[in-house]
Amino acid sequence: MNKYELMMILNPNLAEADRVTLVSEIETELTSHGATIANADYWGVRDLAYKIRATSTGYYILYTLESDGRSFFDVTKDFNIKKDIWRFMFVKIED
Repeated sequence: MNKYELMMILNPNLAEADRVTLVSEIETELTSHGATIANADYWGVRDLAYKIRATSTGYYILYTLESDGRSFFDVTKDFNIKKDIWRFMFVKIED
C-alpha cells in the first residue's frame, strides 16, 4: 500500500450539520473505494490565496490515506459532482 495526502477545500458557508454530512460522505466514498484513512486533520476556515466563487475563505481538510492508488480515479469523479467541494488534490508521499 502506498501513502497519500488529500487536501480539500470545502464551501465555508455550509451550516455545521451540512458540513458534517458532507465530510461523512467524503470519508465513506474514500473507504468504499479501497482507501484507508490513517489521519484526518480538520483545519477549519482559512484564507484562500485567491478567491473561489467570489469568496476569500475556505474550509480546509487534510487526509492521510493508504491505498493502492488505482481507486482515486473513481473518487475524483464522485468529488467533481459535489458542488460544495471546491478544490482537492491527491499527492503521493514518498518513503
